[in-house]
Amino acid sequence: MRDLLLFVIVVGLVPIILMRPWIGILAWFWSGLMTPHLLTWGFMKTFPIAVFFGGATLAGLVMTKDRRAMPLTREMIMMWVLVAYTAMTSYFAVYHGAWGFWQHLMKILVITFITPMLVYGQRRIILLLLVITLSIAFYGFKGGLFAISTGGSHMVLGPEGSYLSGNTYIGIAMIMVLPLVLASARMFYYRWEDFGSDLIRRFSNKIGLLFYGVFWLTAVAILVTYSRGALLGFLAIAPFLFIRMRRKWLMIVLAVVGVTVIGVTVPDRLMAKWGTIETFEEDTSAMQRVQAWGVSWNMAMERPIRGMGFRFTYMDYDWWITYANFEGSWEHVLSPHSIYFSLLGQHGFGGLAVFMTLVGFTFLTLNRIRRKAVRETGQRWLSEYGWAIQVGLIGYLVAGTFLDVAYFSLLYAFVALAIIMRRELEEAPRAIEETEAEEHWVPKPEQKPRPAKGPRFPDFVPKPEDLLNQPRPWLKKQ
Repeated sequence: MRDLLLFVIVVGLVPIILMRPWIGILAWFWSGLMTPHLLTWGFMKTFPIAVFFGGATLAGLVMTKDRRAMPLTREMIMMWVLVAYTAMTSYFAVYHGAWGFWQHLMKILVITFITPMLVYGQRRIILLLLVITLSIAFYGFKGGLFAISTGGSHMVLGPEGSYLSGNTYIGIAMIMVLPLVLASARMFYYRWEDFGSDLIRRFSNKIGLLFYGVFWLTAVAILVTYSRGALLGFLAIAPFLFIRMRRKWLMIVLAVVGVTVIGVTVPDRLMAKWGTIETFEEDTSAMQRVQAWGVSWNMAMERPIRGMGFRFTYMDYDWWITYANFEGSWEHVLSPHSIYFSLLGQHGFGGLAVFMTLVGFTFLTLNRIRRKAVRETGQRWLSEYGWAIQVGLIGYLVAGTFLDVAYFSLLYAFVALAIIMRRELEEAPRAIEETEAEEHWVPKPEQKPRPAKGPRFPDFVPKPEDLLNQPRPWLKKQ
């Protein structure tokens, strides 16, 4: 039944995407992040959903006039530099199959490049934000309920066979969207935006409360992944989330009552995992990472500009261990186990610099959106989501210290959102400046009166009946 339902959804969306390719962006991120086909058991489990959505979106992009020019922001330029740099390192790669992964990266970056061309305007941006948030929050909701029902005795994992499989991968994904869930809850609960729907207006507060519930369940799910990287990432973003919340004293009181009166305690397994951070020399998993980091560092020292290229871990163990500072007694897992050391080993110091510059530019853009949106344009939703993505990026950088997720599609979704949201900020009218200008503006005899201000095309198109209902002062009796 799930297979048939998903098949109908995919087939039904393709013609819609051809006519309105911006919907294809939403569908691609939904299929790529949530991986709904892996929740089925039949023929749809291996169905290339992302290929269908991506192909339809590219075809629609060619045919439609509802698109904008690719913005040449500093983030966009750095992504093009990343494309060129990784192409160079793939050419000099030690493993002959490096080009295969380069092509995989290009599929992610192509969508990242065209997303700002198709997604613009408040409605589309908010819909994209909600799709990305809910695609991962689904697993936070599900994992939180599972953790509570089992008392934390079992580990929360991602869907088997996906990029989210395993506890650490699903943990870092939930960390990145946790602030977005909070921002969505606040947007609906306090009704910062009018979605043009009476149904949403009526149930806006209840939708906000539902998002708050998903927020707390996702927080529980992150902890019960029992991932060392996820724990550190959660601790990194927790202060920012706490500062943003209201009723802080109520939460503190509830926490004290829960521990002292009810007797709520942290699961022993979580405490044991946390203890290994201090005694990492005794933990095999931690020492494997230390060994792998040394390998990547020594590779970068040998080839600081070219690196070893993609998939150097596919080389045989005898070659790989020659770069290690020590050899352990464990089974050999050839993985960099880190964003930063992965980039060092694959692309040298030059590749790491390109990647960190891209992330740094994105962070600065989000910070600008967070600080200026409310003050200059009154767009609280824009400021709130700018803050949320910024905090999620902090969680990614901290948790990624222990996981090789440099080519995580969610990261590049954040880059695209930063570009789109900055453009929205720059193009939005400045309420104070425009009000003052209108008050002091006096038309010259040869000038026509200024038309009334209204929403920008193409977010809203006035209906004929709306135009007929506009006030017509010239019909008033003298």
